[in-house]
Amino acid sequence: MNKDEYIGKVKLDYTHYPGTDLYSDGAVEQAILNAVTASPPSAYPDLIETSRDWSYLYHLSHLRHNITDWLPINKTHKILEIGSGCGAITGNLAEKAGQVICIDLSETRSKINAQRHKDYDNITIHIGNFADIEPDLPNDFDFVLFIGVFEYCCLYIKNNDPYVEMLRIAKNHLKPDGHIAIAIENRFGLKYWAGCTEDHLGTYFSGLEDYPHGGHARTFTQPQFIKMLTTAGIEDYHFYYPYPDYKFMTTLFSENRLPQIGELYDNNRNFDRHRMELFNERKVFDSIINDEVFPLFSNSYFIYTGKAPDTAYLRYSNDRAPKYRIRTMITKDKKVIKTPLTTEAEEHANQMLESYRLLLNQYKDTTMTINKCQPAPDGKSIEFEYIDGITLAEKLDECLKNGETAIFDELLDKFKVIIEQGDSSIALNTSYTGESCPRAKLNHDLIFTNILIDKNNHDKWTLIDYEWMMEAPITPKETLYRALYCYLLEDESRKTIDPDSLSKKWGITPDDIKTYRLNERKFQDLVAGGLKSIAEMRVDFGLMTVDPKKLIEPYIKRAPGRHVQIFFDTGNGFSEIESIHLLDAYQNENDVLVDITIPTNTRKLRIDPADAACIIKIHNLNWNNETKTPISKHLRTNGRKLHNNCYIFKTTDPQLHLPIKKSEQGDKHLSLKLEVVFLPIKQ
Repeated sequence: MNKDEYIGKVKLDYTHYPGTDLYSDGAVEQAILNAVTASPPSAYPDLIETSRDWSYLYHLSHLRHNITDWLPINKTHKILEIGSGCGAITGNLAEKAGQVICIDLSETRSKINAQRHKDYDNITIHIGNFADIEPDLPNDFDFVLFIGVFEYCCLYIKNNDPYVEMLRIAKNHLKPDGHIAIAIENRFGLKYWAGCTEDHLGTYFSGLEDYPHGGHARTFTQPQFIKMLTTAGIEDYHFYYPYPDYKFMTTLFSENRLPQIGELYDNNRNFDRHRMELFNERKVFDSIINDEVFPLFSNSYFIYTGKAPDTAYLRYSNDRAPKYRIRTMITKDKKVIKTPLTTEAEEHANQMLESYRLLLNQYKDTTMTINKCQPAPDGKSIEFEYIDGITLAEKLDECLKNGETAIFDELLDKFKVIIEQGDSSIALNTSYTGESCPRAKLNHDLIFTNILIDKNNHDKWTLIDYEWMMEAPITPKETLYRALYCYLLEDESRKTIDPDSLSKKWGITPDDIKTYRLNERKFQDLVAGGLKSIAEMRVDFGLMTVDPKKLIEPYIKRAPGRHVQIFFDTGNGFSEIESIHLLDAYQNENDVLVDITIPTNTRKLRIDPADAACIIKIHNLNWNNETKTPISKHLRTNGRKLHNNCYIFKTTDPQLHLPIKKSEQGDKHLSLKLEVVFLPIKQ
């Protein structure tokens, strides 16, 4: 085989290719290769939507760039991307860096990467095992990147501690001031506790249980990572926290700017499998944030070695039409910078300067100030003043929590007055004349989360965001309704508010509401530019979110007291830990069928057939396909015998005990048929 091949300007190096792909997701990879060969990058959103397939979203979405877009890479830098796959981030790196060296096990994936980025002349892809390629690599890289691949180190590093060894190897290939960057799931990520399957194995709770069933991938907690880094001789490291995770990051937090209560609300974001929903992740995140343990439960980590960037916080708004895609960054020295992510979006960013001037004039006679903005030094970004405080939304939440309805109403009344005064200012201002001007360019961003209340002076309100100053008219009543509508949508706990009574108080009619909702839909369609949201894609993929509590409720409602629990004593006595619940054991109101396999090493078995006083008749006991008679010889109870195989229990905890002989231990099958008649006894 020729050692080199070119696809466009991209070089593929086959020097260490073994002749067959060592890793593959199957036929979908060839389908993606065919698609990207035939389609330009501008067609990828359509490919993703029409495929309704996780693989297309994962490999082709431009949102994958977010995890590396913010890194301080420039054209003087040389990048090593280990595990480049189908090139989800390669193009972003090639656009920023001088040279990008990729390594991947798969020829098919590497060809997908090359086809996607064939116009770049600074990409070389080495195909083969990292361990074979590594000795030929130079030691002058500015960045060595592991984006979603560090967890697989044990596959290609043969060492007692492959993860530490990989860190040492990566460090050896860096310049003295170079950086290692790792994006990876957190083994203790809250999504796994809440009911998402482990990303690599597709099984529930595998990482939380420290991978009892094996598998090739391993993720780690923050303490584990810190230990590995220090063992590898890396003392200068920094943790960042991608949210919802690193794959489709919208927000990046750091130790300089951790998430605040109420900020982590977009959690239903797994796209490859169904999931359970064991609890409200937003509320649990709020508790975790309040108790200052968020880093331990962040869904993902981004680890950066060497001198840290100036970035304290990032928010990506690029799931929109290209002309509206921007990034919001807060620096360590508390500058707020909004940057257009496309050439088309530069006009949108510059519009904020004009919006500032308009708003400054519009609200000059109100109690609300406007956050200052000015052009940033780079010539295309907009820099805003950093203001500390509590949002109006948070203040309203505080009132709801404390039952302070009078203060809640006062805050809404003040908001209403500001809106109306601002509208009057436009109507009276002689500079705004003509049909297109009286209410043109009013602010769609005038919502509760964008108003900051000074912590020391609660009368000082500041509008901190005014990205959406639209030409379409918007009346004060519509602004009021939209602010309330957005507030209620953001958190289900706010549903205690009656929007109808507030609307009536503000003079908003049902017909108004229909119009406002239609306008909101048009506005959202304008922003999206025809692109489906991530939430809509999840629905298209046919993924379910299952609440186990709702699955159990029918059994509880249908049969109070009719609950069967089996306990297994393996030498430690009976306990809840070693027990199971049989939700479908009751065939009807009275007949019970217990049909289970007994775990190995079970010494005693206890069946609790009900949670109420009752009479139980045992019709059949079958042990490993053998009917046991007489039944009383094999079972003990905490009830009183009435006659053969019939017992009365005046307790709410009736129990049937089945001792197991040593000779019978091992995987055995038990079938037990009972008839249960409940007693009308007051407990």
